[in-house]
Amino acid sequence: MPAPTGVVRFRAYRQYEALRVEASNALMGLLAGAQLSNHLLQLNRGSDRLLPEVYPNVPHIKRFNLTAEAASDILGEADVHLGAMSIAYALALHEDYMKTCLLMAADAGLLSRRRARDARSAGQHEALQLAAGAQLHPVPLEQLTVLRRMRNAVIHDGGRIDDGLVTTIDGLSPEAISAWTKVTGTDPTSLRAGQKLRLGHGEMLLALAVTKNVDRGCNGLLQVGMSRNEWTRVAVDDALEEHPGSLRAGTALRKCHGVARHLYGPLNLSRTEIAAELDRRGPL
Repeated sequence: MPAPTGVVRFRAYRQYEALRVEASNALMGLLAGAQLSNHLLQLNRGSDRLLPEVYPNVPHIKRFNLTAEAASDILGEADVHLGAMSIAYALALHEDYMKTCLLMAADAGLLSRRRARDARSAGQHEALQLAAGAQLHPVPLEQLTVLRRMRNAVIHDGGRIDDGLVTTIDGLSPEAISAWTKVTGTDPTSLRAGQKLRLGHGEMLLALAVTKNVDRGCNGLLQVGMSRNEWTRVAVDDALEEHPGSLRAGTALRKCHGVARHLYGPLNLSRTEIAAELDRRGPL
């Protein structure tokens, strides 16, 4: 794929990025909170008093009606549970973003709306690559396929590793295995069918990093596949939504060109192209 010079921050991409950052901060906050709580509970370890007695003013503490020692043991495993949840969370956001990308490609005439709407999660990237006539980097896609199978194992098989997951891992390239191990600290090829998945902080980081990498790659696919006229239309729509009174005020060209330069910079949309799109729409 021709390397784009940057990321085009169209409206849906900005919204997705905000959600991704919010999810990342929430997951890291929950992990840090569990560790901080675990550290605090060490002060009461060995006591027979239950947490609602020790911390009666903490909201919902009655639902955690345990001794400090029992609660500490649970919190010590928090990263395992957050690791499993984070993969599902990150992939759900990513798959929704992919639907948006496919619908944008459909609006640009690169594929049918039915194909865009009906693409299953496992086929979304292939559909967008075919529509754009370009390819994503294979390594993060390999890793994403494994993460998806891990998510499915957690949701559908109680976290049990099946032969399909092992086969997918066996198909990873050396580069994908090396990058996976570097981030998570574990070698995925050591997993065996029938074992219980133990996902943790490393897999959480990997899921967030891989989806971000693929998301930006798909942004590049849209840059390659969509025409300049289509991008100009998207940029003008975006600008007019940001500045709804600009047409009446006679500042639409200036506002739209400013948005195009600031958010759509890699496309280098010219003032002339923006003016032509506004003229095509006719008077207010």
